[in-house]
Amino acid sequence: MTVSDRSISSELFAADTVPSLRATVRVLLFILALALLAGAMAYQAPPQGRVAIGWPGDRLFVGVSPGLGRIPVERGDLFADELTPDSPTGRSRWTRERAVIVLPNVGAGSPLQLTLVAQGWPATVGTQPSVMVLIDGAVVGSFVPKPTWEAYSFAVPGIAHQHGDLTLVLQSSATLFDERDPRPKGVRLAEVRISPAGETALWLPPAWPAVTLMGWNALLLALLLTRLRLSQSQVYVITAIGIGAAAIGLAVARIWMAAILNVAMVGLLVLLLIAYRQPLLFYLRFLVQRYGQGQALSYGLVAVALVCFGYVLLHVINWMTAAGIRLFWQVFPDSLLLTLLGTTLLALLLTYGRAGLPRLSDRLVDVLASRRGAWLVLGGFAVIWLGFEATVIAALPYVGHADYSDNAIVARNLVRGRGWVVDYISQFYYPYDSLTRPQETWPLLQPVWIAPFFALFGPTAWAAKIPNFIFDVILIVLIYAVGSRWWDRRVGVTAAVLVLTNYLFFRLSIYVTNDLAFVVFSMAAIAALLQSHTDPARQWRWLFISAVSTGLMMLQKPSGAMFALGMGLWQLTILANHLRMAGDWQQRWQRLRVGLTPIVVWSAIALLILSPYLVRNLILFGKPVYSTESYDAWVLDYRGVSGDAWSEIYRVFAPEWGGPGLPDRSWILRWGFDATFTKFETQVRELRAYLMPAWPGAPPVLAALFSHDAQKNILTPLGAWLALTGFLAAIAYRRNWPGLLAFTYTPYIIFMLTYWRTNEERYWVALIPWLALLAAWVIWAGYDRLAAVGDRRWAPLGLILALAAIITIVAGSQADIEDKVRNEPQIWHQDLAAYEWLQANTPPDAVIMTRLPWQVNWHTERPAVMIPNTDDRELLLQIARHYGAQYLVLENQMRVKGDVGRLLAPLMDHDNQPGMIIDGFELLYASPTPDFRAFIYRIPDS
Repeated sequence: MTVSDRSISSELFAADTVPSLRATVRVLLFILALALLAGAMAYQAPPQGRVAIGWPGDRLFVGVSPGLGRIPVERGDLFADELTPDSPTGRSRWTRERAVIVLPNVGAGSPLQLTLVAQGWPATVGTQPSVMVLIDGAVVGSFVPKPTWEAYSFAVPGIAHQHGDLTLVLQSSATLFDERDPRPKGVRLAEVRISPAGETALWLPPAWPAVTLMGWNALLLALLLTRLRLSQSQVYVITAIGIGAAAIGLAVARIWMAAILNVAMVGLLVLLLIAYRQPLLFYLRFLVQRYGQGQALSYGLVAVALVCFGYVLLHVINWMTAAGIRLFWQVFPDSLLLTLLGTTLLALLLTYGRAGLPRLSDRLVDVLASRRGAWLVLGGFAVIWLGFEATVIAALPYVGHADYSDNAIVARNLVRGRGWVVDYISQFYYPYDSLTRPQETWPLLQPVWIAPFFALFGPTAWAAKIPNFIFDVILIVLIYAVGSRWWDRRVGVTAAVLVLTNYLFFRLSIYVTNDLAFVVFSMAAIAALLQSHTDPARQWRWLFISAVSTGLMMLQKPSGAMFALGMGLWQLTILANHLRMAGDWQQRWQRLRVGLTPIVVWSAIALLILSPYLVRNLILFGKPVYSTESYDAWVLDYRGVSGDAWSEIYRVFAPEWGGPGLPDRSWILRWGFDATFTKFETQVRELRAYLMPAWPGAPPVLAALFSHDAQKNILTPLGAWLALTGFLAAIAYRRNWPGLLAFTYTPYIIFMLTYWRTNEERYWVALIPWLALLAAWVIWAGYDRLAAVGDRRWAPLGLILALAAIITIVAGSQADIEDKVRNEPQIWHQDLAAYEWLQANTPPDAVIMTRLPWQVNWHTERPAVMIPNTDDRELLLQIARHYGAQYLVLENQMRVKGDVGRLLAPLMDHDNQPGMIIDGFELLYASPTPDFRAFIYRIPDS
């Protein structure tokens, strides 16, 4: 038991705990009584309040759905909020045929005045629907809205609502829709108000659910304050102030306070868990130690292992039935020799005896745990796997999409002495004077790794991927070193194998990405930083390695600055803990000076390495960090995640061409709060799907924490469960390491959730090595625990299950890898043939308009411009003329979508043949296939 654990246990089991507990219970009972009384008295004031429909918080009272079916109508959902300049509140929502608004815990029996601020259909429609207003199922009136905003009031007698919740239903006699807006719209609603009307009863019954919530909140607040070591009088005073504030809120703004009480309780529960985390962890470790011993647990573990073994055996039998027999005859008679060999080995194992099998298992595991054995296994596997990847890369005549091609293009231009420039326009935030421009979106470092190999072997696709092999080798060694140092060699080897064979790392190896080197630098930075705190004798050496790796990490991908921020906060937190334990100000100053020096040095070195990127951006763009993604962030995913929605970033934003200007954070108001919330919800959902295992049938409270789709787990479903188990164990037993990881990745996660986007697996590859280490730790810890049962007689079973777990995780990536190897080249084939035609039949300075300007420029060395997402043919031609585009390429790999996809749809008809002129575009080339065709057109002059 550690020192901190002893202090916690002494605190929990001190001699004066019982009297203190009694005093606390008395205070809590008094606070509960006070809260219940204050809540009941607050309900003697007549209810009043207002809800601005379309503003944040209104979803506490209304349901929202974009769906067009009957189910949203039956639920009474409203449509998404909209910016409405002529509305009294500035925003509004359209209702459907039926709209339901629930004001929770308003209280029953009091006469009310209900006011709706609404607008009907546009005056051009001519007619207006009739809207019936119901309260708790009883009709209280109706109105015919006007084309302008008006307030419609209704008297609600106390007898009309006898429930704590006030349920308002608006039933429209008709709905409005057309081709441009197919939503069935009832009326536009901006505000709902309630106010007292007439004399109220001497006693108004409270809404007891709200009063109960108020009591619970008071108790939780008191417990939280008690944990903060405040005196009983302070706890009482602060809690009483909170109760008073809640009671005043119920009396003055009941609509909002009654709804907020639920949210407040959840927030207080979270704060309580954080405040009591040390006692909870102590009890968790205590329970694990208490119940982690004894024969009952040991043989329970054996029983579970036997069930798992039966599950694995069933899968093997199924495979033998489905594929094994067919494979046997396909390789006959060689398969007969293999069968005889397998039978001989099985007989040898059986004759080895009951005591021999455990010894054999232990010897095999000991070989893996030895230095020579570990390196032999790791080296042999790396040679085989990297050799396989090399054969795949040799057959792939492309470097990848978008930024992958961008990296190779910049490297090619560096070797040719042109600098960090590209010869294409991919977006329309500004009208550029020339197609040749400084590269602004992607960071600087990846082209640097590629350039030397282009200088040696020429600018070819396979030469661009040579750095991937180098970083693969570095990563394997790094994972092995971290696993061996923090656990043992078995963990290091296993984690390296799991990462190397992961489908995402396979993609990083066959494309020209920034992410592979980013994973190497980020992992080295984190591991070295932790070593600097656990190895005082070589602190400065590890700190220097961490600082250099951090600088390279940010230079590789600027979003790594979020990692660096988290790492810096972790160091400051440790320093703050040291200062808190200091006895006086002089000692505190000494510790501050000593502890702050390494943090400052670490930060200075990292920033010095990053400085060339910052200086370049200042010179070229006038700001230290610049990227077109800073504009994309306010457009992407606010219209959903479909292909059409993604194409929104290719709209014409430049005001010179009639665009709306540069997107910024104010566009959140333009898209609507629902769109923003939906985007955030989508990002949380996808992040959870990547990292958390799936738990079908889990209780709703727990289901919200787990993945909705096990197939999206970036370490496969089994790997996700093992990694989660390992992380929970690490929290209990290795608090420094999970603490550093939590600090490192939290700013990045917040950044991705709120500013950028999470719904792309490659954004999370930096986590995979850590997940693999955790999974490998659990695998071999399970083996050790099982092998220790019954004088090691169950060691063979433990080894079989360990190998089965490793094979299962590795096999989980093979379907994706096989698809990449087998099917992807066919998808690229038509486009590559079209690019060859362009290179052979167009002059070197011919400008190409295309959906894929990166690939076109890499494969043809022709300047290119993106096809703008517009339904205006004249604007498309105007942009083509501005940049001198002469040819339009419509690839098979990625068709244009959105408005321009509909505009150019006639040009993508598979029946089109060379020589045809369609809407002024002359078809010069079409893939000689019946479908999946690429097209090349000559752009008309007008």
